Amino acid sequence: MNRLTMLMVLFLLITACSNGSLQPLDSPSREFLTEQGYEIIRQEDPVYEHKLTREDLTQLPHQMYWSVQSVDAAVYIGKMIYTTKFYVTNHPLERAPSNPQDQTIVCVMQTENEVIGGYSLPDLDSPTDGGVYSLDGRTLEEFSGMNYGTWKRQWDEKYN
Repeated sequence: MNRLTMLMVLFLLITACSNGSLQPLDSPSREFLTEQGYEIIRQEDPVYEHKLTREDLTQLPHQMYWSVQSVDAAVYIGKMIYTTKFYVTNHPLERAPSNPQDQTIVCVMQTENEVIGGYSLPDLDSPTDGGVYSLDGRTLEEFSGMNYGTWKRQWDEKYN
């Protein structure tokens, strides 16, 4: 290789590897979102890492995050939960009239290398009231088939 070609290859390698906010392409969270049909625009480092406690499940914001999961939160009590934030397109919430960015924030929750689930929200200019949607953009009511009051009573009976 001539010197110019070597410099160009080196530049491309450095540029491709310099985005520290992206996990390897084979990371479970990235793979999971790709399998769901979402196009990842960018990814942030894990935004939240903590050991899940029973008390977490009785308080906000954890209740909201776990309210739209298909797994039983009790199984993960005592385990480290890693939440990574992605900006994606090709998601139902990007079509919401209140979403001016034409992209959606999706947070994927996992333990070690197992994806648990996650939640989504429109990428808004101003903060929301804190509500989240299921990974595929459904509300708590749509996801659970219950109104909030019924869901909350059942949740409190289980975790309080």
